Amino acid sequence: MIRICLAIVVNCFSLFFISSLRIQRPDLAQSLRDENVFLQGSDAKSSLPLIDGATAANALDVFETALNERWSYRHANDADFVNAIASLRKRIASGIPGDEFGIELQKIIALGIDGHSGVSGYRLPSGGCLPFLIEPTGNRFVAFDAKRTNFLADGFPFITKIDGKNLDDWIAAASILVSKGSPQYIRQRSLRLLSDIDYWRGVMNVQRKDTIDVELTDNQGKARKMITLPVVKSPLTNGVWPSGGSRLLDNNVGYLRLTTMRAATSVAEIKQWMPRFRDTDGLIVDVRDNNGGDRDALLLLYSYLAVEDDPPRIFNVAAYRLNNAHKPNHLAENHHMYVAGAVEWTLTQRAAVAQFAKTFKPLWKLPAGQFSDWHYMALTRLKDSDVYHYHRPVIVLLNGKSFSATDIFLAGMKGMKNVLLLGTPSSGGSAFTQEIALGSTPLKLRIGSIVSFQADGKLFDGNGVLPDVLVESMPEYYIGGRDKVLQEAVKRIKKR
Repeated sequence: MIRICLAIVVNCFSLFFISSLRIQRPDLAQSLRDENVFLQGSDAKSSLPLIDGATAANALDVFETALNERWSYRHANDADFVNAIASLRKRIASGIPGDEFGIELQKIIALGIDGHSGVSGYRLPSGGCLPFLIEPTGNRFVAFDAKRTNFLADGFPFITKIDGKNLDDWIAAASILVSKGSPQYIRQRSLRLLSDIDYWRGVMNVQRKDTIDVELTDNQGKARKMITLPVVKSPLTNGVWPSGGSRLLDNNVGYLRLTTMRAATSVAEIKQWMPRFRDTDGLIVDVRDNNGGDRDALLLLYSYLAVEDDPPRIFNVAAYRLNNAHKPNHLAENHHMYVAGAVEWTLTQRAAVAQFAKTFKPLWKLPAGQFSDWHYMALTRLKDSDVYHYHRPVIVLLNGKSFSATDIFLAGMKGMKNVLLLGTPSSGGSAFTQEIALGSTPLKLRIGSIVSFQADGKLFDGNGVLPDVLVESMPEYYIGGRDKVLQEAVKRIKKR
């Protein structure tokens, strides 16, 4: 089983290494596991050997150059990358174990806000792993078994301590390997990292042992219960939840479940189910735990929800980092984004973009001379004879694991007539990633090539998309019980 590991990164990439750069599809998460390789771990199946000082220094040079010359989010916050890199450089002169090098690089890249950034190719030191899963609800945390059938103890769904230390302290420790994105992004990724509990025991100066002590509390937070469980050998994975597929719910409500934004899967799901939902009283679109993919699903579903004469909807503004590796159509090919005067626009689209551009004010002023002109995404109804106008209420369900292209999807839906976003804020991330080999080491760096803004001027990274109605999940949701968020959506549709 692939071990989930975290690594830290300080940037470097020289013009001599352009050939090692690969631009990936926009916000592409080929699978939840593929994304995790960079966001919080590595696919390395064995520990890396010692990397000699010269090789490590060269890798760090590549890393630093990539950060300074290619990373779109290099200056998005006040992180002190310069001193962090300088400090690591002093430590590697006589060589450094490969896994340790990867971890230290990950710590550096995690100082930034780029939710897609990370280092892969190393692994965390092996040891015992958590024998259960943890998910947040409000400001509390639910613990349950790997099969999602039971809480760790009946009547005590919430976890408060591990080995005598508050769960918040464990999360804070793990966050050193997590990019400083939105609060919900940091929390989710930190929880995922805690699966490698023995590594974090070392960080927290807690004794490593074959068991783990857990403090649980009841729904009211008054009664407490201590249990001891054996650790497991491999990290557990949360997977995508809820597990049910698209279907017609009771009360004649359509339920469209999109577990990924990968075009082949999401577009097929929409095309299969929207004809069946034509005469429903309302539609629920569930993108909870959707880690991203492509933008095709947004273009298609928007076409069902928009009226034929609706004006173009401008909702996403981006610019790419100027670099020889980025073609002039860097954002056009996969992101469907063009500059204001692009020939690709229709007259109506061009006018809408021009009008939007007059009032758009990004909350982060981009460094002069480092970025392209602004590129815009305009939603316009597709000309497809199979696409009809769905005029009934639509509610989109989101949570803190809705990420990347799903953030874009949510921003495109938010504010549309008859559309309501319900749940908790999305994770927040839009980067168009590039992968860079770090010299002759097995390590690879992944960083964003674009900065991406919402219509209100906020970056996706560090913010996410806010729901129109905030509804938290109940503990029983995570073990197949009551889905309060879905029930609230159905209730609201039936009232309209």
